[in-house]
Amino acid sequence: MPASRRRAEIWPTIKRFLPYLCVYWRRLIVIFFLLLIAAGFDLIRPWLIGRIVDGAAKVQPWATVMWPLGFFFLSVLGRSISILSRNYYTQETGMRITCDLRVELFRHLQSLSLRFYDSRHTGKIVHRISGDTAAIHSLVTGASVNFIGDIITIIGVLIVLANAHWPLAVVTYTLLPLFVMNYLWHRRRLRVESRTHRRNWDRVMSFLHERIASTRLVRAFATEGTEIESFRQRIEADYVNYSRVVWRNSLLSVGADFLTGIGVFIVLGYGSWLVMNGKGELTIGQLTAFLFYLGLLYTPIIRVVDSNAIVQQAATALEKIFALLDTKPHIPENEKLPQLPRLDGSITFDHVSFAYRPQHTTLHDLSFRANPGETIALVGPSGSGKTTVITLLARFYDPTAGRILLDDLDIRDYNVQSLRRQIGIVMQDNILFSGTIADNIRYGRPDATDEEMYEAARAANAHEFIVQSSQGYGAMLGERGMQLSGGQRQRLAIARVILKNPKILILDEATSALDTESERLVQEALERLMEKRTSIVIAHRLSTIVNASRILVLKAGRIEEQGRHDELLKKGGLYHHLHKLQFARQDSVAA
Repeated sequence: MPASRRRAEIWPTIKRFLPYLCVYWRRLIVIFFLLLIAAGFDLIRPWLIGRIVDGAAKVQPWATVMWPLGFFFLSVLGRSISILSRNYYTQETGMRITCDLRVELFRHLQSLSLRFYDSRHTGKIVHRISGDTAAIHSLVTGASVNFIGDIITIIGVLIVLANAHWPLAVVTYTLLPLFVMNYLWHRRRLRVESRTHRRNWDRVMSFLHERIASTRLVRAFATEGTEIESFRQRIEADYVNYSRVVWRNSLLSVGADFLTGIGVFIVLGYGSWLVMNGKGELTIGQLTAFLFYLGLLYTPIIRVVDSNAIVQQAATALEKIFALLDTKPHIPENEKLPQLPRLDGSITFDHVSFAYRPQHTTLHDLSFRANPGETIALVGPSGSGKTTVITLLARFYDPTAGRILLDDLDIRDYNVQSLRRQIGIVMQDNILFSGTIADNIRYGRPDATDEEMYEAARAANAHEFIVQSSQGYGAMLGERGMQLSGGQRQRLAIARVILKNPKILILDEATSALDTESERLVQEALERLMEKRTSIVIAHRLSTIVNASRILVLKAGRIEEQGRHDELLKKGGLYHHLHKLQFARQDSVAA
């Protein structure tokens, strides 16, 4: 691969990262000056050692070596203070940059459509924020600072060596191209192998995240052994990939170390001959200083070469981070759109069509209107488009054709958060977060008073079981609230929506999969919630929608028939058929 092409791969990525650094330019300037100070102390110490050795070799009076010894001590003290200060500023700045990246990634994720999440593994998304940003932290706090400091030291040593003894310096310089060749030879291969490792590790993390989240299912099917073997195979594949990266780094590092040894060998041999030839071209102290300078030259070169692995990993991580940030938001101009005014609650679907994928239309020219306070029920076979209707209403997706109007206002013309703040959603499987019961009820209205929260919980038939707990509303819920029963989780979700006080309500099979007593309590809570609100209800149990203002019967993305419960039964159409099938099953179970 041509060098220009390799630079073309990495430099745009690095240049794009620079603005994140520039935010902290004052701290970076302080770090740079601390690097210069530490490098200065490094460069003066070999010279001082040479003076001390020459003084001792010539058996000079003790006073002649006292001043270089004193300055040596001061250089040790000054270097320690400068490095400690540098590390403090570096770690603080590196963590701030990492936090900035993580917040920006999370903020951008909130703007992406459900289509993005539907097509990607959760583990990979989480790894962008955790693992990839950690690689950037290593770059900022380790490789980049060491790289700059080492480059300063290398340049300083090359200048000092040329002034100290140019024939020995020339011998030293002849090895430098070999260090560069060693680096260039391994760089491209290391970059390819690093990318392969990161891709494979993403797959491992996705598998791990999915299986841990689905532990109940794994246990239910007794497939622990199969999952362990699947994970072992993925880890083994990652072991092979990572071993290649480690081996490549080892070849790079050992090659640099070998060249360092050759350089020291040549300087020792040539320098010893110059000392022993008796012409006074080089003293023992000067040779000692030169060898110390070689350590200051070759050791930083090896560190620069070793930092290549961190740089390559960080460059790969930055590519993935920027690829995520380049994903277009669902509504790019959302922040510039006006706020949706407080609604009365009318809903209009005006010739709406939608397809999740091209050539696979889910809704076909759907039109209906719900007046404020009405309850519209959606029923139909699986795949008929019921869930798609409520998904479009909440603007998780946009129609491919037609319009959705609230109070005769096109929802695409308004800020999407102002829309969703006026819509309440209760699903079949509601999500509860880790935290207290109070935190979960207040999720949509963090500023709600305790009394408002208690009132919402009472309306949702949740207050009684909450206060029975020793900690009451302060009781901690685990992930997804799994220690609660299904009915209790539903009632907390209803309390959350009641406290939010939306004008439009979406109920997606909110009472299915509940036992009889839980269903009764949840149904009572839902009836209170639906009062004076426009409601769109997806019902699995048709007995729960007999009082709906209107029932829309969907089939293959179209309205097959519509009307009230009694009207549809008299028509003898699809609704009558579904009703007959459901109650026939119930009679069979009862028998």
